[in-house]
Parts: sequence; C-alpha cells; structure tokens
Amino acid sequence: MKKIILASLLSVSLLGASTAAFADDKATTTGDVEVTGGALKLTKNTASLSFGDVTVQQLLGADSSVPTTATGTGLSEEVQDLTGSDKGWVLGANFAGLYARGDADKKIVSQATLSIDGTPLAATGADVKKTTDGKLTGKTDASKIVMNVPKTTQVGKYSGDINWTLTAGPDNGVAATTTNVAPAAE
Repeated sequence: MKKIILASLLSVSLLGASTAAFADDKATTTGDVEVTGGALKLTKNTASLSFGDVTVQQLLGADSSVPTTATGTGLSEEVQDLTGSDKGWVLGANFAGLYARGDADKKIVSQATLSIDGTPLAATGADVKKTTDGKLTGKTDASKIVMNVPKTTQVGKYSGDINWTLTAGPDNGVAATTTNVAPAAE
C-alpha cells in the first residue's frame, strides 16, 4: 500500500510540474505598416514627329490622299504606374487634323488622318497601348506611323497635334501630353 501511495504522490507532483510548464502565459505584439500608392504618369513621350514632303504632283495623282510615313526614330513612350491598383491602364490618343503653321486659331485646314501601328487616330480618340501589369517602355517604329495628306491640301506648311491621354481603371483619368506632327507640303 505504501507503494501505491508513493506512486500516487509521485504522479500528482509530476502533473503539477507539467501544468506549471504549460501555463497560459502568452502575449502578442502586432506590427503595422502602410503601403502608399503614387501617381500614374507618362514620364517620357516623343515631343514631335516629322513627315516627308508631299509634292503637288503626288497630290494630283492621288485618288483621295497621299500616305507618308514619319521620319526619324518614331515614337517612344514610358509610363510609370505607382498607383499599386493592379487595374492596368490605357494610353489613348486623338488627332483632329492639320492646321496651317502660324494660324493663331489653329483652324483645321484639311482632314488629314494619322495611324499609329495600324490604329487610326480619330478626333475623338483611340486606344494605342494597354497593359494590365502597370509597366511600359515602348517604341513605335517611324515606318508604322502613317499620315494621309488629303488631295485637296493647299501648298504650305502644316502642323497637327496628337493629344495623349493616360487612364487607369474606370474613373481615374490623367491628362498626359501632346506630340506635334509636322508634315511639310510643297
């Protein structure tokens, strides 16, 4: 009987020791960090394009217009998206036509058309580049930028503007920049 009592006392003392080792004595510290977003912007864009000369002889021989491609290195774009929204963005552009250089009112004197990489730019705009990963450093070769100079264009020097718009998500429009196009007509 002494052995049973001794074994019982030994068991109770071990259970007491193990209970003390696993006591509910825990604590939690929470660390906070905030990630803040930035802006969506067109950080680099070609400021001007030049197109080759169009002659009166070319205009007279045309059905409706004379296509001419940009000269030089073409267009380059760089978009920086620091919004952190993962919504992507769209780079759009519009082109309303040409105006005579020196015309203070920039009155459109012909309805020239312009296309970039096969996308015609309407006066109301068109999507030129899209992405869902938020990054772009792009280039459009000059040979893929085509202006159609209408047959009715008078002799003179003309310019036109490509107006770029950068949009992120459905409601986050950011006005971007303008590229001046300058075809010369004889």
